Amino acid sequence: MATRDDLFGLTFRDSPIGMVIMDQGGRYVEVNEAFARILGRSASELERRHFAEYTHPDDLPRDAELMTRLAAGELPFYQVHKRLLHHDGDTIWVRVTVSDVVTADDGEHHYVAQVEDVTEIRRARDLLERRSLYDHLTGLGNRTLLMERLDRALISHEPRAATVACIFLDVDHFKAVNDSLGHDAGDTMLVEIARRIQGAVRAADTVARLGGDEFVIVVEDVMGVDAASAVLHGIAAAISQPFHIAGHELAPSVSGGLAIASPGLTAESLVRNADMAMCAAKQGGRARLEVFDESMRETALTKLSIESELRSAIREGELVVHYQPVVDLETQETVAFEALVRWQHPVRGLLLPDEFIPISEDANLVVPLGSAVLHEACEFLAARPDFTGRVFVNVSTRQIGSADLARVVRSALDASGASPHQLGLEITESGILLATASARADLKALTELGVDLILDDFGTGYSALSSVLQNPVSGLKLAREFTLRLGDRGTGDRISTAMAALTRSLTMYGVIEGIETEAQFAIARRHGWQLGQGFLFGHAVPASEITLGLPVDGGEADAPTTAPMPNWLEDASPR
Repeated sequence: MATRDDLFGLTFRDSPIGMVIMDQGGRYVEVNEAFARILGRSASELERRHFAEYTHPDDLPRDAELMTRLAAGELPFYQVHKRLLHHDGDTIWVRVTVSDVVTADDGEHHYVAQVEDVTEIRRARDLLERRSLYDHLTGLGNRTLLMERLDRALISHEPRAATVACIFLDVDHFKAVNDSLGHDAGDTMLVEIARRIQGAVRAADTVARLGGDEFVIVVEDVMGVDAASAVLHGIAAAISQPFHIAGHELAPSVSGGLAIASPGLTAESLVRNADMAMCAAKQGGRARLEVFDESMRETALTKLSIESELRSAIREGELVVHYQPVVDLETQETVAFEALVRWQHPVRGLLLPDEFIPISEDANLVVPLGSAVLHEACEFLAARPDFTGRVFVNVSTRQIGSADLARVVRSALDASGASPHQLGLEITESGILLATASARADLKALTELGVDLILDDFGTGYSALSSVLQNPVSGLKLAREFTLRLGDRGTGDRISTAMAALTRSLTMYGVIEGIETEAQFAIARRHGWQLGQGFLFGHAVPASEITLGLPVDGGEADAPTTAPMPNWLEDASPR
């Protein structure tokens, strides 16, 4: 029959977990095979070696303190997680339970340790923690990690002269990259931008991606707004260097906002301040950097209020449509109208598009707003059966494709009974050039319906003439900034003349916008433009003030007071 000593010996030898006996000096007196396997060594190789040789240096001070307290009787035992050094150089995480044992024969103290390999458990936990704290695409911290570090930074810096700065960045025109080159290219761009940001800041600074194309940087120990601004400018400069993606050279830019910590300010408030400064930079024209001030908070609150009111205005029918004439420059008679939305605000009066369209874009209200304008424009045409001209309606790129613009147009035409051939949709250059597959299908469906597509503000974007010819465009409008340069005997006149000749040769609409003086009118005619629009011919007015094509009492229509459509305009077809 085995004695107690025999049982302990057998248990020690055959235990599936590592077991170690150490002397008071910390040397291994005896180790079992399970412990030797944890270190990738043999038991005989480990005996009489000091535990410090196989312990991670960062864990040694704690081990020494605990062993001293255990030997002094302050602790009955202790249990810790620590790192051991494997034979092949790997770090092994173990859970160690150490007890103090006094031998009966000589009264000496020994340490008995049970060692369990928890490396896989630790790695799984670390992976889960990383996923919860870091962005999977760029490897940067996420919002959770950002706020934790920013909280700590604000607490530790409050009584000191140095402060904390928060930088909020948004990549300009990132959607255009995704839409034109694909999401893989967009992801590649984000990874590269993340790398450049990290390279432009100190190792101690925190860089996080909040999602999409938004990045936040926490800069600690910065001596005021000037020093923080220098960091922001350095980051923006690093990001803007050109690089190649999918065979295209891109030079990204960012809109950036900077906010400086102040006593009592929370992490959430500091990030929000930096975000407001970034929004101010973006509204100022993009590729700009702004420093937060309190006026931005008032602007943000006003915008929020307008957004709420605009949502209600769309629902309650407070939006109205005014119509500006487009004239035949030869006869100065009206051949078309442009439908321009206005907001009849109950307190602020009549608001022009610049005061609420950008807000509708940001608040995703542009689709219902655009639908309302389309229905009004179609009703305008239906109410004027003897008006032979067209109505042009501006549409946002957000209405095309995912918003199913063709379906909305078809619904407006069916509800009103208006002819699709009298409706034209004005689309920006970027809306044509960067159209997605679904957007291109939407545009094709519109032209098949008989609706004309007009390229608006031509010359202000970055499309080539080939983009006009490759898309179903029936006409274009020359941007009014070129009209302002008429008569300069230089670039303005050359562009105007060339574009007028191009539209005529392609039997497209050719509308020159912004004509306000008789001199501009005369030059436009001399350059060959057939259609014109501007204050010289009339401002936008409500439908109630326009009698063209309205039937008179008894159902008879007024004699037409609008010029017949020019033959070349009637023959206009998509290129």
